[in-house]
Amino acid sequence: MVDAAVGGFGPGRTFCRTPGQRHTGTVIEIEVDITDLSRVRFTTDAVWETSASIHALVFQKSHLLHQRLRRHVPKRPEFDIDHLFTLAGDAGWLPDVWAPQPSARPAHPLEQLDAVRSTDLGVAESDLEQLRRLAADSATAQMQPQEYLDRTAEAMQGWWTAVLEPLWDRIDAIQRADITHHQALLAANGIAALLPQLHRDLCLEGNVLRVDVGKHAVSVRSAGQGLWFMPSVFRWPWVAIDTRETVANVVSYGARGSGRVWQQPGRETPAGLPDLVGRSRALILEGLDVPRSTTSLAKLFGLSVSTVSEHLSVMAASGLLQSRREGQRVLYWRTLVGDLLVDGEGAAARLG
Repeated sequence: MVDAAVGGFGPGRTFCRTPGQRHTGTVIEIEVDITDLSRVRFTTDAVWETSASIHALVFQKSHLLHQRLRRHVPKRPEFDIDHLFTLAGDAGWLPDVWAPQPSARPAHPLEQLDAVRSTDLGVAESDLEQLRRLAADSATAQMQPQEYLDRTAEAMQGWWTAVLEPLWDRIDAIQRADITHHQALLAANGIAALLPQLHRDLCLEGNVLRVDVGKHAVSVRSAGQGLWFMPSVFRWPWVAIDTRETVANVVSYGARGSGRVWQQPGRETPAGLPDLVGRSRALILEGLDVPRSTTSLAKLFGLSVSTVSEHLSVMAASGLLQSRREGQRVLYWRTLVGDLLVDGEGAAARLG
């Protein structure tokens, strides 16, 4: 994986675009066909998101939105944090082991991270070859391929448990809200209109997906297996693109509303709102800045599922909430009217 705005060209073929370093004529071009354009899919992936969060910490100046992430990192971690920092240590390159092919139905994050152990040994050796150039003195660069995969899986599981698990409900909700929004745009306007909405440097020109990458010019042909788009809470303002010609291409971009991961629902309920709608409904309404299920809300606020369900029904009927079914559950989030009620001045400012 290469960060094409800063670093060198490595054996991997996944690039990150960092803003502010434009170079005329240097782009990634992926030639896509009708099969790819007919199989545009959105999903999430815990490996991609975990690696993005590590990158956000290592390159804090580029990810000022997530400065609070450092507070979640243990002072004496029980996992190999040095190994993770070595993998993320060059802004111009990320390992391909951090860019697995996504799935339409992702497993539990710890299961996804554990699957890193089963990565093809050729991919591991390719990563290690690059690490021997970038960080020759590191312990990581001296590892054998299977040791490298095992150590990476263990360290990422440790990072996820200590740093991301407390935030994961909000991360998941932000990603799902982003997917819903962009799926609607795709259905209404098509992929050519969608791409600049995902990242300002993405576009479709004819049958070529292009991104201004800064330093490197790369032109590849797709494998005809479709395109995956993957929102990431920690990626912004960068974008990552998997350009390998043997797998479906992946675009990982910054999710809308990523800053909401640091908001703490229920702590700043607007004065007077409980008197207007009741304390429980005020808490629920304030907590629905991102989509949540009835069960999630009941757990968050210590209420019974039946009580939450009743409150949701009333507020949805009143135009404060909207909902959608997703598998076995129904997700709720605030409408613009709900936003105005909770955050009148802020919502009005967003309206312009």
